Amino acid sequence: MQLWTAAHAKTLPPALLAMIVIGVVLRLTIGKKDLKIRMIPLQIVAVLLVVLEIGKQYVSFKNGYDLYHIPLHYCSLFIFAVPAMAFYTGKGYEKVRAIGAGFCGAMATLLLIYPDLIYGAGNIENFFKGYLDMHTVAFHNLVLFAFVLIVALDLHTPTGNREQRYPIFATVGFCVISATAANILKVNYASFYECNIAPLEAIRVAVQNLAGYVAAQIFYVCIVAILTVLYTWGAYWLYRLLHKFTVIKTPVLK
Repeated sequence: MQLWTAAHAKTLPPALLAMIVIGVVLRLTIGKKDLKIRMIPLQIVAVLLVVLEIGKQYVSFKNGYDLYHIPLHYCSLFIFAVPAMAFYTGKGYEKVRAIGAGFCGAMATLLLIYPDLIYGAGNIENFFKGYLDMHTVAFHNLVLFAFVLIVALDLHTPTGNREQRYPIFATVGFCVISATAANILKVNYASFYECNIAPLEAIRVAVQNLAGYVAAQIFYVCIVAILTVLYTWGAYWLYRLLHKFTVIKTPVLK
């Protein structure tokens, strides 16, 4: 199990540094503006994410369509969560922003800990050679940038401990939909069909041989779902810790 490759080491730290620098500059220039102004950079990122995904779907349809490209992966959540956080201002907008902050925090943390699980060295090397490789790298880095913006520009103010329910409920809903589709279509959405980590996949197969396919698969799906929920919950609290130290002392307007 390789967390980082040489390609990730050469590209991800400089990209993160550039994102942080941009975040600091934006904080110094618009950090004390009202929320509508501070939200503009995230809105730009949200539009880019949607455009990139539309391009991915077009390329996939053009090539005969791969069911793996149906947006049922954990990463697919950002096609919806980031635009919702960036643009939605109606009833319950705090819940929407809590979910967005939690999800972006989860992706940012995983990308910095285990980037090779998110996209491979081959995707980086072929960045300028194929749209799908470019999409994979650019999409996930944009989500990382979205989290930098959320923290740097104080785009969500936690409203109390009860707020943690919203990322949890949203993740549970995602797990139900993704796991069901993965096992019906036999496509590995969010690792709900098989494990992308080789040592753990070997254990899953061994358990299947002992307990039978159905029982072992149900057990495996439940474990992945629980870990996904716990991970998102932990990332949400990491975001709250960062917010505590980076909060901007300015009124937050809807």
